[in-house]
Amino acid sequence: MANQSLRQSETDSLQYLASMTNELVQIAEASRFPMISYLLGMAYAEAFDVLRGARPARHAQLSGNPMRPKAHAKDNRPQPRSA
Repeated sequence: MANQSLRQSETDSLQYLASMTNELVQIAEASRFPMISYLLGMAYAEAFDVLRGARPARHAQLSGNPMRPKAHAKDNRPQPRSA
């Protein structure tokens, strides 16, 4: 059963991600990189689960790359003064 809460662009993105991660899993396995293969496999499984509606698409809760610092509109920390 397809996830009906997704927009077409999101469905297209998830299908592309699932396809690419599946190919990357095969490359990692052939190159004998088990940890990379495992992590890519988890990404494939997540994309596939969201597509088929087994896992909710959490748009508001998770957005962007968790490894990349988020850009804030305004940094409220004090800035060093220049002379």
